[in-house]
Amino acid sequence: MSNSVKVAENHNEIHKFKELFVNLKKGLRFSRLGKPFRTSNCNYFLDSGTGKVFMVNENTYRVLECLWNTDEFERLFELEMSSEELLNGLKEVEEAVKSENILQMPPVEKMYIFDGEVLYDKDAPNIQTEHITFEMTERCNLRCKYCIYHEGEAGFRTFGSRDIDLDTCKKAVDLLSKSTKEEVHITFYGGEPLLRFDIMRDTIEYSKVKLHNKKVFYNMTTNATLMTEEIANYWASLEHHSTLVSLDGPEWIHDKNRVYCDGKGSFKSVMRGLKRLVEAEGAKAAVNIGYNIVVTDARVETLEEIQHFFRNSEHIPTGSRISTSYLNTPAKKSSYLGVGTEEDRQLCESVMKGFDPLTEWNVDKLNSGASDIDNESLISKDSYDKELARVHNRMLISEPTQAFSMNGCCIPGGRRLYITVNGELAICERLGPSPFIGTVNEGLDYEKINKHYITDFMNEATKYCNDCWAVNICNLCYIKCYDSDGINMSYRHKSCILTRVKTEQTLVLYHEMLEKNPESLAYLNELTYI
Repeated sequence: MSNSVKVAENHNEIHKFKELFVNLKKGLRFSRLGKPFRTSNCNYFLDSGTGKVFMVNENTYRVLECLWNTDEFERLFELEMSSEELLNGLKEVEEAVKSENILQMPPVEKMYIFDGEVLYDKDAPNIQTEHITFEMTERCNLRCKYCIYHEGEAGFRTFGSRDIDLDTCKKAVDLLSKSTKEEVHITFYGGEPLLRFDIMRDTIEYSKVKLHNKKVFYNMTTNATLMTEEIANYWASLEHHSTLVSLDGPEWIHDKNRVYCDGKGSFKSVMRGLKRLVEAEGAKAAVNIGYNIVVTDARVETLEEIQHFFRNSEHIPTGSRISTSYLNTPAKKSSYLGVGTEEDRQLCESVMKGFDPLTEWNVDKLNSGASDIDNESLISKDSYDKELARVHNRMLISEPTQAFSMNGCCIPGGRRLYITVNGELAICERLGPSPFIGTVNEGLDYEKINKHYITDFMNEATKYCNDCWAVNICNLCYIKCYDSDGINMSYRHKSCILTRVKTEQTLVLYHEMLEKNPESLAYLNELTYI
């Protein structure tokens, strides 16, 4: 048989696969069905419907990548591949479709709210609140330059003068007492909560009586500048408690942004308050005190200085919990570009490089042998672990899922409930402007919950999640898709792009680690994040 005849036969056989391609798409883009990605050594494909990840050869990868990028079967013939290579790649895909049930994720026509055990597709279940967070005051004694409460920041309220009152706090505790949960959490937030330590203390004492049959965990987020010995000793005396201290690093870094109203740095005051708290906690300081760093300068030399500070400060015990976050940027409306379209790919590629310098720094530290991932408390480890755990603990099933959860959304009012200074109930302190879901006087408003946070969210989210390969691995929640009137997905499109970029990067990182040392990922089995 001549070579030209063989090529012609191959082309005819290749065209037979077009029907398979069309059937798999179901009238939608091929890119929604999975994601091809590469490590430095291997090619992979994540199947969206099952969560399976396959190592694929170069021919198969190029076929999948072309279909993903172009959404056109005929574009396969533009690849610099022989007809035999192309045919073999298509046969590999067909075999995997038949034997592994991949590339068969159904359209996302409905989404469900997930409570950890059951999926709900219409009404919220009988909500059992397990965590209330008090907005103790709108006031703060600092004026951190990046604070969300500065005027114009993402629609959040500005600094105000209102404080919560004890009656409001008691009513919120009463709501919590009705929960069937045996373990509950009470968090004090602000503003700066220690400005109203008197109400904090009275609320705690009230809860000890009202919640006597529950295990209560008390939490506080504070800048620590107002921490006195009296406050520290009282707080440390609580059986179950934790403190999150806002501390950005050594003095010259911290005082760039975390300043008083007159512009004076707060570092010395923070360290003075922290010293009192650490002394009051004694041997439990490393367990009970955590630190949150807002990274505004992610240059390597700056990260190294922050790392050195937290590792060597006499007032920060070894093994303390450290979390990092980037500067919170206001949500802005943007147009939807689709997923996998040329415009979307170009935007993803433009943000890919240098997108997450903390993770890059973390990986470089690990690769250099300067740190042991199980033992070394790198400042970036918490966020690094969370992303790896998202891939590690992804849905993994034998056949395509028929049900889709609402990404990373919790049951509104269940996992947590935010109590504003005037007694309104909100989903979360991080959500920003959004419809309230009740009051401390009336309790949860199920009609509002079902309308704004289940029905409206599902109706809008399915329009976009139906296009997305990351729908079953996405951790986006209600944040940045609401305004005070209700759902507004135009605020979310940029977050969706950034999440897909981050997910792809994490898939690559995870599988590079899997190639080199699978045992290094075992610790992820022990991690729990909410």
